Amino acid sequence: MYRSIFTSAYLLLLLLFTFNLSAQCPTLVWEDNFDGTTLDNTKWTPQIGDGCDIGICGWGNNELQWYQAQNATVENGLLKITARRENVGGKNYTSSRLRTINKGDWKYGRFEASIKLPTGQGIWPAFWMLPTDNVYGGWPQSGEIDIMELIGREPSTVHGTIHFGQAWPNNSASGEEYMLHEGTFDDDFHEFAIEWEANEIRWYIDDYLYATKNRSDVSPQRWPFDQNFHFLLNVAVGGNWPGNPDGSTVFPQVMEVDYVRVYDMATPTLKGERAVANRAEGVRYTLDNVPDGATVLWTLPSDASFVTNNDGTQVTVDWGDTSGKLTAVVETACETTTIVLDVRVAPVKAKAFTFENFDDEARITKIFSSGQLIEVDNPAGNSINMSPKVGRYERDGSAQFDILVYEIEDLGNVSGYLSGDEDFVLDVYTDAPVGTQILLQLENSNLAQGDNYPRGRHSRFEAVTTTQNEWERLTFKLLDRPDGNISNTAVNQFVFLFASNTFTNNTFHFDNFDSYSSNVVSTKELQNAAAVLTISPNPTNGRLTIQNKSTLELVQFRLLDVSGRVVDSLKQRLMEGTSLDWDLSRLPSNSYILQVMDENNRWYNQFIITR
Repeated sequence: MYRSIFTSAYLLLLLLFTFNLSAQCPTLVWEDNFDGTTLDNTKWTPQIGDGCDIGICGWGNNELQWYQAQNATVENGLLKITARRENVGGKNYTSSRLRTINKGDWKYGRFEASIKLPTGQGIWPAFWMLPTDNVYGGWPQSGEIDIMELIGREPSTVHGTIHFGQAWPNNSASGEEYMLHEGTFDDDFHEFAIEWEANEIRWYIDDYLYATKNRSDVSPQRWPFDQNFHFLLNVAVGGNWPGNPDGSTVFPQVMEVDYVRVYDMATPTLKGERAVANRAEGVRYTLDNVPDGATVLWTLPSDASFVTNNDGTQVTVDWGDTSGKLTAVVETACETTTIVLDVRVAPVKAKAFTFENFDDEARITKIFSSGQLIEVDNPAGNSINMSPKVGRYERDGSAQFDILVYEIEDLGNVSGYLSGDEDFVLDVYTDAPVGTQILLQLENSNLAQGDNYPRGRHSRFEAVTTTQNEWERLTFKLLDRPDGNISNTAVNQFVFLFASNTFTNNTFHFDNFDSYSSNVVSTKELQNAAAVLTISPNPTNGRLTIQNKSTLELVQFRLLDVSGRVVDSLKQRLMEGTSLDWDLSRLPSNSYILQVMDENNRWYNQFIITR
């Protein structure tokens, strides 16, 4: 959050509103700006050791560090917690863990800190809260609030979580994650905050709301978040979640904290979509907690526009082709707050390949289903889907969590699906009502065993039906990351859940389970880049000669059949003016799509090759 007087003239589109609400200003009730040269011991107490003295060796997580006070220093207005590789107390690493217990304890309000985070395999920084008095029992029965955690091997992702329920190992947790569109959390400071009320906790990054948890997320367990809690700041090394450091981990690693603050009530915040479709229309953004007499100035990137008839705390935006910043400057009698939201506009994508289409050999193999899957004739072809054969899945109405499981051996790195550069797409025809949820869960089959959810569940993607008894093409959106321990290269299983958490027995016809990518672009773009190929002979009787007449270096070639399935590929560097010969004699006579990758890892299509 940036609280400074707004003086500069904005060159982007502007929208200005003034309005009146009930007059309230948040009161700052506690803060540490880390002025001076030493830690303020009236506010913070260092914890020492490896946790064994209080009966939780390794701090309950098999952590590898020895905590000591001298690893927390104050200089130039910053608190620095440093993790080092050094032998102390029988441990190979040292760090610091600070807490405010009995010096700063609160129930309800806004809790925030501006932090620049360390990264690296095995590094685990956190800003969190524990109960001062364990009124409801030991951990986690009395609760834990993780305002921010980062595991160092995923430097662009942070997590917000609550812990509750029964004593370990029957403990429970519920949380969400936030991933930067660009850069990592060690690049700059970000403000991490929660707003905690009697029945709800909300998580923010730079005043953007990204997660909300309330009593229903804990039910039927006790909601323990109605007692005093205190702060903790620490950098752990190793442990069950981040794993241990390896040869890639650089030491020392430093977490820098600019300030920690507590307010008695909420401050202005923003909610709305931070990732939108290309040229998305009617996307709404709302400011909350705006006090009396405020003036709001909104700005947008130049190719986006505001839709009219919005009041001052809410705007509706039509986005263009370009990602950029949505900015709201809120001037009040209390202060001036500038909220900047980086909005990612999805690039135009094209089909890269097909996992399953029931007309050709699939890239995935069914291994289990609760209901029945059979291949059938298309029940009612339309402009979306004219395929002769499709899959019909009859859901098991007795199964609350009906599953259809596929294995895949060559998925590779799935980070593109998390970032939005790649999409899972599926054609669906169903008698289920409009608004039915379809989940796609990415798993590691070696870890996702039985009912040990969320272990082994890398990520979940969601699509929602918008029509009934008619084909539609659905694009799955990232829902969450249940198990952050699973590497992006370790997914080997897809699980579909049709109308999960219901007892319906609807039928779902589906087809063309495809992967779309922003790295597949058109032949026109290839020509605009002055990349022109000579392909001969075409039609070919078995051998194809490809000559590169462009200034781009070409590095990979592949042939797709008309369904989008890759049938042959070739990796070879082709400089300007050079050519290659490709033996296609083993392929059956047919038409194929030639795709070409350039030196910038961009795929181009569609050259039609006839064999």
